[in-house]
Formats: sequence, C-alpha cells, structure tokens
Amino acid sequence: MNLIQKYAEQRGVFETAYDSGDWAPLGDYFHEDIIYEVMNMPFHCVIHGRDRMLAALRYSVERFDKLCIRTVGIDSMIRQEGANVLVHSGMRFERDGAPATTATLWEIATYRGDRIERILDIYDPQCAASFERWMADWGQGLDPRYLAEEP
Repeated sequence: MNLIQKYAEQRGVFETAYDSGDWAPLGDYFHEDIIYEVMNMPFHCVIHGRDRMLAALRYSVERFDKLCIRTVGIDSMIRQEGANVLVHSGMRFERDGAPATTATLWEIATYRGDRIERILDIYDPQCAASFERWMADWGQGLDPRYLAEEP
C-alpha cells in the first residue's frame, strides 16, 4: 500500500471516529511522538504526542464541527513527495441562519514507516481574517480551538 492509500485509509477511520466518538482506532495511524501543528488561523497550535492529539481532535470536533453542518474535501488535490502526503482542499461549515464559512488549506502528513510522525495544517492566507469575521458575526457558542489553554 502506498502512502496516499494509507493516508486515505486514515481519513476514512477519522470520519468513522467523527461519527462514533470513538477516537481510539485512529491512534494506530500515528507514531506515539507525533507532532500536529495548525498554522495561519486564530486557533494556531502545536500538539506533541498521539494521546494529546487525539484528545485535541475530539475537543475541537465536539465544540465546533459537530455544532455545524460540515462539508470536507472540496476541490481536493493529493500527491506524494517522498515520505510526505500533501493534500490541498477546502471545507465548509454552516449553521442555521448563517452564511457558510469556507477555508482552504494544505495538510502535509509526514510518514516514518507506515505511520504519521508529523501533520501540518497550513491554511491559505485569506482564511484567518474571513474566519475571524464569521466567528464574530455567527460563531456564538462555537469553540474551534484544539486545546482549552489556547488564547
């Protein structure tokens, strides 16, 4: 199985975890010492370690994603360069009575063997300001952060 297939398999397990709330099976796709970093958004963070990353994903999903209608994989492009899988795609979040907010980003997953050792989510330049405006106008009760201690 090549890395793009491995990445796609991991994304399928992510979606199952998203729906079920059972994030444990997703852990098999990551090294214990994984680093996950989100860049160019108000909820920038750097998370070290598999257990902390899985808890952070759950935290964000429960306080933001699941309180919206989520569409992922808009205009996706995927390629492999060495040990990296690079994905550029968009996502849209909607709420009753609010216009949708859309963000595009690069996700870069770096593999060591058959598991991911680092993930970088780098949002496109225009996304931060647009997202901040949407949150100010329509984001009441939503918390997109991955960690409670983030500003």
